[in-house]
Amino acid sequence: MTKKVEEDGLNIRQWVRDRILFLAVGIFVIGAAGYIGADKVFESHSIWFHPIREFALLISLIGVISLGYEVFLRELTFNEYKEALQEIVNPDAVRLGIQGIFKNRSELAQATSFEALFKNVKKEVFIGGSSLLSISTASRELIKDKVLSGINVRLLVMDPKSPVVELITKQGGGRHTFLNEIKTSLLLLQKLYHEIEDTNTSGKGALIVHSYDTIPSHSFISIDAQSSSGMIIADIGPYLGRSTPRPSMQVVNKKNGMFGYWKDMNDIMWEGSNPVKMKAADPSAVESKTLVLASGSKTEFYDSERDSWTEAYICQMGEGWRGIKGSQWVWVRETVTKEEAITGSQKKFRLQFNLPLKSSGSIHRAEMLLRSDNTCHITVNDVRLLQEYGGAEYSDPFLIDIDQYVHAGDNTITFDLVSYAKPDAKAPEDNPTGLIYRLHVEYS
Repeated sequence: MTKKVEEDGLNIRQWVRDRILFLAVGIFVIGAAGYIGADKVFESHSIWFHPIREFALLISLIGVISLGYEVFLRELTFNEYKEALQEIVNPDAVRLGIQGIFKNRSELAQATSFEALFKNVKKEVFIGGSSLLSISTASRELIKDKVLSGINVRLLVMDPKSPVVELITKQGGGRHTFLNEIKTSLLLLQKLYHEIEDTNTSGKGALIVHSYDTIPSHSFISIDAQSSSGMIIADIGPYLGRSTPRPSMQVVNKKNGMFGYWKDMNDIMWEGSNPVKMKAADPSAVESKTLVLASGSKTEFYDSERDSWTEAYICQMGEGWRGIKGSQWVWVRETVTKEEAITGSQKKFRLQFNLPLKSSGSIHRAEMLLRSDNTCHITVNDVRLLQEYGGAEYSDPFLIDIDQYVHAGDNTITFDLVSYAKPDAKAPEDNPTGLIYRLHVEYS
C-alpha cells in the first residue's frame, strides 16, 4: 500500500530535487549565454564589456558546481550526516549493525516488502522457516524471476515427518493445520522447481530446498550473506505452534556486529538439514493437487461510487490483531477515516477462483482460515453461512469447512465486513477494521 501511495501521490523529495537540477542547468545556460553574447551587446572597448563577461562566467561556473553537487555529492553528504547522527543518537544499534527491530512480521511487512528486499540481491537468497507457505504462495513468482535471472535461492523448511511437527500440532490444539501447511508448501515449491527447470533460459540460478527435523531456533531471510553488503532479517525466538507474534530484527554486515551471529545460526540449521528430492515427481502428474489462495492482491472490494469491483488494499493492523501465514490484512483503503471510525462501516469483498474439474466429487478438502474486525458474514456460491466470524485478536483464527459449497468451475466467495460504530473514537486508530483469510482446496 505504501508503495502504491508513493507511485500515485507526489514525491516531494524527488520533486524538489528535479527542480534544483533544472535550476542549476538554467543558471549555467544563462551564464554561458551572457558570456558568449557579451560582445554582441557591448563594444569590446566598452567599460562594461569585461565586468559583464566575467560576471557571466562566474554565473555559469556556479551552475556547473551546483549541478555537480546535486548529481554527485548531495546524496553522499546526506548519507554521511545521517550515519553520523545515528551514531550519536543510537550508538549501540549502529555498532551492532541493527537497522530495525519490529514488534511482529506484519509490522516488518508494512515497512519493507519482499520486492524491496530482493531488489538489489546479487548472488543468493537464503530463507528458513517452519512451513514457508507465504514464500511458496505470495512470493513464488518473485522467487522464480530471481532464479531465472541467475540468483541462487536456498529454502529451509521443516520436515513434515518430523516428531517436532506432531509436538507443535499438539500445542496448537491437535489440528493438522500446521502439517497441511508444510505439505502444501512443499508441493507448491516442487511445482515451482519443475517450472524453472522447464524454462529454457541460459544463466539460470538454482532453487535448492532442504528440510530439517529439529525445533527451529528462528526464522530468517538472508540476502547475500557472503557479501559486505549482506543483510539478514531474523525472528527473535522459535516457532512453537502458537500464533503469538514474534519480534524481528533487521541487521546488516558490520564488523563485530549481530550479522555474524545470525549468519552462523543460519548455517548451523542448513548443515543439519537434508535435501528435499524436488525431481521425485512432476506435480502436474500427481493425483492430488492443491490450490492456496490468500487475502491480498486477488481480493476485490465493491466500490459503490463506481459500481464496480476493485482490487483491495493492504491495510494497517489494529493493536492486538494477529495474522495468518501467507496472508495480509485488507480493506478498501489503508485505514479508515475518523468519520468511519465513529459511525462504523459495512463493506463487501470477494474472492473468485476456478477449479478445473469435471465434477465436484473430485474436491477432497476446502478449508478457510479467517479473522476479521469486527464481524464478517460469508457467502460461498450464493450459499450464505449462518455464523458470524471475527476473531482479529483470537489466539487461533476461525477454521471454516466449505468443501460442500465449492464446485467444479468458477467459484465466488463473498465477505460482508461490518465495523461497529464507536461514537467516542478520537482518531482512525481507535476503531480499525479489516479482513484476512487463507483458503486451501485439495482436489484430484
